[in-house]
Amino acid sequence: MIRRIDHVSIAVRDLDKARAFFLDALGGRELFCAPVTDQKYRWTTVELGTSCFIELIDPLEKDGFVYRCLEKRGEGPHHITIQVNDIEEAHHILQEKGIPTFGYAEPFPGWKELYIHPKNAFGTLIQFAEFNPLDWIQPGYIPPAYKEFVPPEGSVAEEKIEVHKMETERGPEIEIRQGQTVIRLPFAQLEELLASLKRQK
Repeated sequence: MIRRIDHVSIAVRDLDKARAFFLDALGGRELFCAPVTDQKYRWTTVELGTSCFIELIDPLEKDGFVYRCLEKRGEGPHHITIQVNDIEEAHHILQEKGIPTFGYAEPFPGWKELYIHPKNAFGTLIQFAEFNPLDWIQPGYIPPAYKEFVPPEGSVAEEKIEVHKMETERGPEIEIRQGQTVIRLPFAQLEELLASLKRQK
């Protein structure tokens, strides 16, 4: 059922201070950062060493769940994310074992999740997620711990083309992905791109 532990998520009040600690002091590498505006928080993925990832989550507004968590518990670990190959299979196995889950959702393209409440997991919020880690990092660098997710050479042509709209710190962007080939552009430039493609016909 479990493929790997992907990351530990840490709730922080000040992202700049957290970056200074995890990136500058500890030598981590930032892989991705994006706001989740509808849930009023931002997440930042950091690679530490060759096999460890953490996720920093910080509030964007005072009525989001991250802000409420910080007010209630302060800064610190929020959840552990475990990658599974099949979220429905994981859910079925947990049900068979009598372990209750909650919060099944597909909040982003290519991401499915559900949770075990801390009261059922020794005080730890556990997130199970079905996803491809390479979809959630900036293109151009493959962390050593993600090498297993790189498709074999020559298989790019067999990969389907995927198009997603993403919220980033720079605003909404369109991502066009085929295998490890990724193009991102501001959403406002989409019409210009379509017009340019039509002229190429």
